[in-house]
Formats: sequence, structure tokens, C-alpha cells
Amino acid sequence: MKADISKQLIFDHFARKSSPLQRQMIEAWLATHEHEEQYYEWLEEWERTNPQYVATTALAWEKFREVINVSADTLELTTEDSQPSATLPIRRVAFGRQLTAAAVFIGFLLLSGWFFREPILFKTYQTAYGEIKTFRLLDGSIIKLNTNSSLRVPRWDFGRKTREVHLEGEANFSITRTADNKKFIVKTAKDFEVVVLGTEFTMYARKHNSKVVLKEGKVQVRYQEANSKKEVMMKPGDLVTLDRQNRMELKTTDQAQKYSEWEEKRFVFEETTLEEVAYLLQENYGLEVEIIGRKLSERVLMGSFKANNADELLLSISILLDINVVRQGNYVQLSDK
Repeated sequence: MKADISKQLIFDHFARKSSPLQRQMIEAWLATHEHEEQYYEWLEEWERTNPQYVATTALAWEKFREVINVSADTLELTTEDSQPSATLPIRRVAFGRQLTAAAVFIGFLLLSGWFFREPILFKTYQTAYGEIKTFRLLDGSIIKLNTNSSLRVPRWDFGRKTREVHLEGEANFSITRTADNKKFIVKTAKDFEVVVLGTEFTMYARKHNSKVVLKEGKVQVRYQEANSKKEVMMKPGDLVTLDRQNRMELKTTDQAQKYSEWEEKRFVFEETTLEEVAYLLQENYGLEVEIIGRKLSERVLMGSFKANNADELLLSISILLDINVVRQGNYVQLSDK
């Protein structure tokens, strides 16, 4: 049975007008990731046009004050009496239990919202080890994620109120300029971000270093070094690199395109140490790499070649450096012959 799902059917479902058979069709349709995202977009639209509940906060506050006042009056009357009523402790305990139950319930709601806020507030695009994917955002911008990377995007009002995203890993960005010139901001976990309007650039944000290569347009890189917030404006061909301590290096390259050749699963090594290559193997393929000897870790690779998987990359490294490469599962040992 082919599911024929339309916006009107989903809207009827939100309004609880769908039949059991239609609910089964919707459940099967939601098994696809693209359909799930479409479902959330329609849900946002439906909730904006069909508010389900408007809280009467003024009335609720009055009722709460009445409860407080009644309880206080009860306590005062029983206290003024020279012979306290036997109901005094009962009312105190009952009212105390009501407040405790309310506090626990509110705490539970707040805690639940805190733990589950990420999937509700943000949509995450991600790739597995060895996987490269291309995504189009709601504002028309195109993002290509390298292997083992993720991009977190606000699920609600992206493109209207904000164009802030959060990158972990490596991505190529082709940013669409909006009518109101709204800035597109790429944030990372290392107090390092890129601010753009409409441009094309490659960004790398991993544990051991970060870098930005600008192909077209103009971007501003903001970062924090020690206790100082700094920024640098980039022009096409500029390469900004930040080390583990966020120390910045700016240089110019006439081959900006080579920094995104991973899109074609091509690796470019330009005086790249074997230690840096080990980081790449860990980040791209989840391998644990051991290099035997400090001198070997400092040897450099030069050249460009294509590798469709980790084994092809390891074979190329072995041939280029004439070294032994032993792999057992996710563990790799590199040593001189």
C-alpha cells in the first residue's frame, strides 16, 4: 500500500481527525528522514495558525492567591482562638502536600524540557565515518559535510530570525544571500566562529586545530586567544589556521579549491607530518593510530591522491613513505621497515 500523504492529511492528523488507517500510513511515511523533517515543518505551520491553548495567567494567578488567602485565614482563625482547632495541623499538612506535589511536578516538567530540548529546538545534519553528504538549508544555502561531521541548525525560525549554525568537523559552505542581508554565522565549540553574508568557503573545526579557507566573497573570523577576543577579515584566497590554543596564522593560497577536494574523496598532503595524518585517520575513519618512533611521526607527505576508504588511504601512505602499516580492526600501527 503506497502512502499518499498531503499537507491537508497531516493537518487533519494534528487536529485529531485522521482515521486509524490514515495514522498507520503516516507512521510508515515518517520512517523516512526527509518526511520526518517535512512533518516538523508542517507542525510548526499548523501550530502558528491553530493555537491550541491560550493560558489565562491572570485568572490562574487570582485562583492561586485565593488558595493562599484561604489557607492563611484558616491559620489565623485557629491561632486567635484560645483553644486551637484539631483541623489546624491537618490543613497545614494538606496544603503543604499540595505545594510539594506542585513543586515536584513543575520540577519534573522543567527537567524533562532540559534533557530533551536539543532534538526539539535543533535539527542536526551529520555524517558517519567515511561518509560525505550534501544538504540544502531552508534559506537555500548548500552545505556539504565531510566524514564524521555534524551541523546543528535551529529547527524553528531559521532564516527568519536567525542564521546561526554550529559545526563539529569539516564542511564546505555555499551561503545564499537573503533580501535583508541577514548574517550567516557558523559557531564551533572552541570560541571560534565565522560570520558571512553570501560567500563560499571551507571550514574545519576538529580537536587538534581549526581552519577556514575562503574561495569567494568576504568573511569575518572571530576567535578567542587566551583572555582576548580577536577577529580577522578574510579575502578570497586567504587561509586562517588556529592551533589547539587558538593561536591564529593567516596566509594566502592560490589553490583554495584543494582544501575541499575531500568532496571527491581526494586527499592533498602539502608537507603534512605523519602525526597530522594520524589525526586525519582518527577523525575520518575512527581509527586508533600508533606511530613507532618520534622521527617517523615527523616525516612529511607530499602529493594528492584519491582514496575511497581507509584501507586505500593506508596503502597509499605505506607506498609514499615506504613504511610498514599493520591494521587490526580499528587499531593501526605505523613503523619503519
